[in-house]
Amino acid sequence: MDNNKKISDWKYILLDTSFIIDYLSNPEKFDKNPQKQKNILLAKAIMKELSLKKGENKPHFYVTSITIGELIKLETASIVKKIVEIFYSGDVTILSYGKNEAEELNKFAISWKKAKSPNKSLKDIEQAKKESGCINYRAWINDDMKILSCAKRLYDKRLLDIILTSDEKTFFSIAEYWELPCRVLNDKYFPKDLFGELDTEQ
Repeated sequence: MDNNKKISDWKYILLDTSFIIDYLSNPEKFDKNPQKQKNILLAKAIMKELSLKKGENKPHFYVTSITIGELIKLETASIVKKIVEIFYSGDVTILSYGKNEAEELNKFAISWKKAKSPNKSLKDIEQAKKESGCINYRAWINDDMKILSCAKRLYDKRLLDIILTSDEKTFFSIAEYWELPCRVLNDKYFPKDLFGELDTEQ
């Protein structure tokens, strides 16, 4: 998994549901949750930096139909229209989950079960999600896998540079096993330059 590509080199970017939610959130509402507040500000800083890229370097964003479905539960306006408006800095492609992606997911699930010593087993991830208080944790994990199956097909075609997520315990763990380029929304994964700004050369 190559997570070493510099921010300045990102062109094809898949946004996980959790990243979009943080980007849309108001940091002032999370003054009692400093880490969440930092993540929200970081998401906004990343998108601001990407919006400065023009011409051939202009970013192309991917959002899956799975994410659209998850966001519909949170928003009342037209989700697709809102996503296009939000990510005005670059083109946006809505990825559907279909037969090819389902086959990719099936192959992945089989290989994971057969793996002799994965860093985290599916049971480990399910337990962690269950302990976090998520009621429908299996459905949550299944949706993460569907999103990543879409990402895998892009990556195999060399049309994906990075996946951005806020979910380190489940989404990132699955992406890591699938050997997909993924960064978690956390300051430790996004170094700052000497002026305290996002270092795009990291």
